[in-house]
Amino acid sequence: MRVSSTLRLIASCAVAAGLLTLAPAAQARTAATASIVVTFSVSGNVTVTLNGAPLGSTSGAATTIPGGYYALVLNGPGDCISLPLWELKGPGIDLQDDMHGGEVDTHSIPAYFVPNSTYTWHIDSNQAVVYTFKTTTEVVGSPPAGFKSPTKTVTTKPTSQDITGSAVLPFRGTLIGAVSAAGRLTLAYKGKSVGTLKAGKYTIAVTDKSSTNGFMVEKIKHAAMSVTGTAFVGKRSASVNLTAGKWLVMQRLGKTTYSIIVVSA
Repeated sequence: MRVSSTLRLIASCAVAAGLLTLAPAAQARTAATASIVVTFSVSGNVTVTLNGAPLGSTSGAATTIPGGYYALVLNGPGDCISLPLWELKGPGIDLQDDMHGGEVDTHSIPAYFVPNSTYTWHIDSNQAVVYTFKTTTEVVGSPPAGFKSPTKTVTTKPTSQDITGSAVLPFRGTLIGAVSAAGRLTLAYKGKSVGTLKAGKYTIAVTDKSSTNGFMVEKIKHAAMSVTGTAFVGKRSASVNLTAGKWLVMQRLGKTTYSIIVVSA
């Protein structure tokens, strides 16, 4: 799944016009367009801030901000790292984003927050923790050129980490991967080396000790997914849907270590 054509058009128009190119200020409206910064970390956490302060509370009184037009600036670690799906919901907004499956470092989305309304955000890997904030009657910002129907629901469809499709598959367990300091890759399931697996959803937990090689998986004729990048050293996990077919385990693109056959359940 990819970003919807509607949002792509809105974002493209916003970029073309420049988010800092402001329309004339309306009465009782602050013209400057503020940025809400959404930061994805390599550990899978997401933080949301406005002017450096956390946006949203999980208990007690909700955070309050003016209503109006904002730029949602999303920053990620890049390197095709599997990231959680960030979801923002409220009047006029139903937004889901995972940094294009971790393929981009940053991108910006214009958004309109209806005054005197309540909004929530959370990540799909921890849906029990929900952050809430409210808008006041004040209106800030101005719509960027091309921004139409600001009260219409704006949805970014998530980029699936199932790189071969969106079919719901049963969870099979955790695959243990490793990259030695010399760059040697290994992958095990339930304590045994992997050669054949049943189709399903797996967590790949990798310990990477190499600063020059990474850990990637790729289904033949599909896009590769990086669990750890070539410069990364440490531990990292990613979720992937393994569908029937031949899969490659690689140190980097074009350098296959071995292959796995995934069979239908």
